[in-house]
Amino acid sequence: MQSKQAFRECAVFDSLSDADLDKVVSLSQPTELAAGVTLFTEGSPAKDIYVLEKGKIALQMQLPQVQPHLTRRITVDVMSKGELVGWSAVVEPYRYTFTAVCLEPCQLHAVDGAKLRTLLRDDHKVGYVVLSRLIRIVASRLDETRHVLISERLATSQ
Repeated sequence: MQSKQAFRECAVFDSLSDADLDKVVSLSQPTELAAGVTLFTEGSPAKDIYVLEKGKIALQMQLPQVQPHLTRRITVDVMSKGELVGWSAVVEPYRYTFTAVCLEPCQLHAVDGAKLRTLLRDDHKVGYVVLSRLIRIVASRLDETRHVLISERLATSQ
């Protein structure tokens, strides 16, 4: 796997200098997972943030239980090459907000969340760039949620 190239293709890290990108890449470990594997689960401690180099990952959330012992999850988004999964590892309370399931074989880079947080805190330039890019992801998810909520409210009011 080409670690640095995978990070260069990720919008969160793509504007970092080569030297700064090397700092982030040094905190990562390449990982390969088969289709069907759960990368992390909703509510679990967020230890790593992942850069997806190859494959697709479904972000799913648990629906409220309608019947006892019957649980359901819905897919909220599908992530693919160059995208970041598990940003909760750098944002308090450091718990994953979704379950991530590999839809096909995946190659990704696991970045140690605690070490990345230390880098972002200690190197203000890297911290500003990465967190400003990361907030775009969070904002886009909130925007998508807002659109779904509006659509549902309009549908039920007609």
